[in-house]
Amino acid sequence: MLEDELREMFAARAQTLPAPADPAGRAIRQARRTNRRRRTATGTMTVFAFATVLGGAVAAQGIGGGTPIAADPNQVTFQNLFGADQPVAARQTQLPTMELPVDLLVGQQLWTSDGQRVDLDHDGDVAMIAKVPDGWVYSDSTTVRLLSNSAAEPLKLSGQAEWTVSHDGSRVAVNDQGTLAVTKVSGDDRGTTVASSPVPATAAPVTFFGDRVVVSSEKGFDYWSAAAPSQYTETWNAELLAVFGSAGASVAVGIVRGEGDLLCLVDVSAVKKGLKIGARLGCGDLVGRALVKLHAALSPDGRLLAVATPSGLQMVDLDKARINAVANGGKKQAQSQAQAQVRALVLKADCPITAVDAVVWSDSATALAQTDADGIFACRTDGTKLQVTLPSDVQPGWTMIPSYGTKK
Repeated sequence: MLEDELREMFAARAQTLPAPADPAGRAIRQARRTNRRRRTATGTMTVFAFATVLGGAVAAQGIGGGTPIAADPNQVTFQNLFGADQPVAARQTQLPTMELPVDLLVGQQLWTSDGQRVDLDHDGDVAMIAKVPDGWVYSDSTTVRLLSNSAAEPLKLSGQAEWTVSHDGSRVAVNDQGTLAVTKVSGDDRGTTVASSPVPATAAPVTFFGDRVVVSSEKGFDYWSAAAPSQYTETWNAELLAVFGSAGASVAVGIVRGEGDLLCLVDVSAVKKGLKIGARLGCGDLVGRALVKLHAALSPDGRLLAVATPSGLQMVDLDKARINAVANGGKKQAQSQAQAQVRALVLKADCPITAVDAVVWSDSATALAQTDADGIFACRTDGTKLQVTLPSDVQPGWTMIPSYGTKK
């Protein structure tokens, strides 16, 4: 009777795949429970039988040398009973890595991707910084400065101000206490103001749209043309939640509310009455309204928009989205049906990167996502996800520096 029970117990154990938890521990605990139920001579026989089987399993493992061979799954062996030893690293999937392709702001220091460490002149903490072809634009609590590649001392561009950089990195727009000015930050005449106009002090420049400067306030979004020294006139669009600039002058990308919790990408054009909302380019469920929080970025060539969503970092293909929008607009059907056909975002890639804090592009094929775990992951247009290698001595509190006009 006892022998039959033992055979059934070990046959069942040998036919069960090893679990991630400790299988040997479970077998020993089971033997102890059996032993407690038999405190007579039967218990002694049980222990003896268990030791005999265990000894046979150890012998099958080939202790003392020999080459392991594949075991019969129906045979009581060391591998089938306890599971073969496997290194933890062999069971883990390692992401491919890439070197850090962008600069970092670490405390009040500029850490370049080629290994330089630069102390920034500042009054108070450095609040914003951007890479441009001729250096870096940054600001603190009192001043907006340009640190040129060829100069030891930074050039003062403005007093305390809200500011943004043009898509090609050649100009900066600042609102310094009610004066919106566009200043050159490239070439021999960098630091020269090319146009200015009085604006509301709350009108914060957020992006360039060709020669236009897009501003935002609690009233919505508006623009001012810096192509001619014209005066700004308020024409706020309250429907827009965000606007992403464009290198060209014909169209930009904006965001409006869709049905329910959806947000929709739209084309945005500039007319005399302000920013005009055009065709819908697709709608999606964006994590925490991430686009509004600027957890998105336009690619250097303007063709893709990288945006954080609940499922990961997505690259929206704006060119294909516009083609679909034109095709749907040419059909004779109800407006609600036309919108339904372009509801989904047209994706170029979807990388499983979550908890995104910031997004920048290193080139037109690679978007970088900084996560709340203080890591950087790269997403490429073919859907490849990579781990970005950070400097070994990087300190907590670093952030990626966006780049304008420097990489294609």
